[in-house]
Amino acid sequence: MRLFVGIQPTEAFLNALCLLQDRLREAGVSGRYIDRHDLHMTLAFIGEWPENISEILPDVRKPFKIALSHLAVFPGSDVLCARTQPCEALDNTAKSVRHSLSDAGIPFDRKAFSPHITLVRKARLPDHADLAGLEIPRVAMTVHTIALYRSDRGKRGMEYTVIDTSDRKEDQKS
Repeated sequence: MRLFVGIQPTEAFLNALCLLQDRLREAGVSGRYIDRHDLHMTLAFIGEWPENISEILPDVRKPFKIALSHLAVFPGSDVLCARTQPCEALDNTAKSVRHSLSDAGIPFDRKAFSPHITLVRKARLPDHADLAGLEIPRVAMTVHTIALYRSDRGKRGMEYTVIDTSDRKEDQKS
């Protein structure tokens, strides 16, 4: 299985991300837009691992808020993403996930955590595109849980499926 740990956006956050994608299309940005059900924020990319590792997912001890901030091109790529406002609790959650993986001996991509949600891959921006002037929806969401995702190659690229969440561990103990 190809796995990663991330944050699943709420319905309101998804609506705002899709609105942002619509605004990008209207601005003439082309590329491979990420489907609504595949939008997420990666906390740690694991890659190929033979088993479900949800039992090691740390709980979100104290829920926290993340909010959309701005658009950016992911450094050294043609990936257009939505960035979130700085959030110490988000950074600490990513660290906690990575420590849990490390303690369990599960290898993961050790690139520095860079909070973002990919909106468009292979993005091509027209010369006249003014992304700085594009209105970013004012939306925030409270993060209560983190998710273990499986990624599979589909007809239109990678498709992501939540296979477990940190809050379901408590349900399974009862």
